Amino acid sequence: MKRTVRLSVLILMTVILVTSFSLVGSAELTENWNDIVKEADKEGKVVVYSTTSRITSAAEDFEKKTGIKVEAHRLSETELIERVFREAQAGVKSVDLVLIEDFPSMKELLVSPGYLDNYIPPSARTAVPENLQNPLVFAHVSRVIGYNSEKYKTVPFESIWDLTTPQWKGKVMIRDLALTGEHQNAFAELIRRSDELAADYRERFGKELQLREDNAGLEFLRRLAENDIIIMTSDTRIAEAVGKKGQEDPPVGFFYVYSKHRDAEAKDLAIEAAVDLKPFAGYYYNIYLQLSSNPPHPNAAKVFADYLMTPEGFTPWSSDIGIYAGNREVEHHPQDKPWEWWESRLWTYDSDFAVRNRGIVLDTWIRSASK
Repeated sequence: MKRTVRLSVLILMTVILVTSFSLVGSAELTENWNDIVKEADKEGKVVVYSTTSRITSAAEDFEKKTGIKVEAHRLSETELIERVFREAQAGVKSVDLVLIEDFPSMKELLVSPGYLDNYIPPSARTAVPENLQNPLVFAHVSRVIGYNSEKYKTVPFESIWDLTTPQWKGKVMIRDLALTGEHQNAFAELIRRSDELAADYRERFGKELQLREDNAGLEFLRRLAENDIIIMTSDTRIAEAVGKKGQEDPPVGFFYVYSKHRDAEAKDLAIEAAVDLKPFAGYYYNIYLQLSSNPPHPNAAKVFADYLMTPEGFTPWSSDIGIYAGNREVEHHPQDKPWEWWESRLWTYDSDFAVRNRGIVLDTWIRSASK
C-alpha cells in the first residue's frame, strides 16, 4: 500500500511538472512480417500487462490460434504504471506489451523516459484512423451517469448541475477520484470547458453561476462533492446500488463504465444511462496498446499486438456493450449504439491540459469531499 501511495504521489508530481514530450516512433513499415512471425514462433511466449480483465479471453484464443503462450496479468491502472516503471528502472525484462489507460501518466512516466514504444501492427495501419495511431488507440471506453429506471420512468434530471442541488443531496455515487486517474483527467476537462458549464447553469436555472472557486469546472466539482457525495471504490458496486429493484429512494451513478449495464438482466437491475443529459452525458477515455522498449519476446509481442487489433482479437471486448474498437472495421455490439453516436454525447479530455490541471482537481476533490 505504501509503495502504491508513493507512486501515486510521483505520478501526480510528474504530470504537474512535466508538460512536453514526443511519443516514440517506430520502423514498422520496413519490417518483414513473415520473418517476425517465424521468430515469434521460436520465442513461443509473450507477456502482457492489462487494465482490462478481458485480456485473459483474448490470450486463450491467441494461444489456440498460434500456439504461442500468453502470460497475461490484469492490473489496476496505478499498479500497471508502477510495475512497468519500477521494472524498467531496474532494467528487468519482464513485459512485452501493455494495454494501458490514463494517458497523461502513461506518457510522462513511461513513454517520455523511453520505457514504452508506440507500435502500429499491420492490422491497424489502415483500419485505425491516423489520428488514433500515435499513441495507438486499442479501444474507447464510455463512462455515463445512470439512474434507477424502475423508480424513474424518465430521466429525473436535465443537467449535471441538478445533481448539486438539495434534491440529490447524499444520493450521488462516484468512484473515488483519488484512486481514479481518468476521473481526474475528466474533471480537468471541465475546467478547460468552464464557459460551457457556466452557460449550461445559466440556461438551467435562469441566473448566473456564483463562483467560490476559480472557474465553473472546479465550482461544479466542489458543489458535487459537498452535496454529501457517496464515494465508492468500484463501478460494479455503483451499478448494482443504482439498479437494485424495490428502492424507494435509489442513488444516481456518476461516471461509471457503461459496460456494467451488460449485467442488468443477469443481476435483475433496473438501470439506464441519461444519454441526453446537458451539457454532456458522461465522458470517454482510451485504452492504448504499447510495446515495451525492452521486451523479452519482441517478435511474439508484435504478433500478439497485431492479433489484438483485428476484429477477431477484439471479440472479448466487442461481445459486450460500452467498449468500442479503435479499429473501425470492428462492428459495435447489436444492443449498443455506434461509437459516433456516443462520441457526440460524451466529453473526453485534452491530455496536455489534464497534465497541467489534474493536480488542482485532486486538491479540490480532497478538500471538498472531506467536509
